Amino acid sequence: MSFLKLIISIFCALLLQKREEGWWVVIGDPKTNALLSIKRLTLQQKAKVKLDFVAPKPNGDYEYTLYFMSDAYLGCDQEYKFKIKVEEPESDSDSASD
Repeated sequence: MSFLKLIISIFCALLLQKREEGWWVVIGDPKTNALLSIKRLTLQQKAKVKLDFVAPKPNGDYEYTLYFMSDAYLGCDQEYKFKIKVEEPESDSDSASD
């Protein structure tokens, strides 16, 4: 069984050559202007992306923004706010009390 890979080329008069469209997936903190994670990908129809980042030190609730940005098209960028709760990990001694 063969799969057809769909590659979308874009045209820009200023580039004078074909270029593959790309997308950036970014996790950022707009309050501190910090970039936590970034990954570039090319999309076919669907994509699953895993972004790793270091959790902040003090425990508590944090709000970040997931940015989905095109490096080829204007007006396609998207932003999604999400929250995480940072807690201390459970110790192994609690579960090994048998």
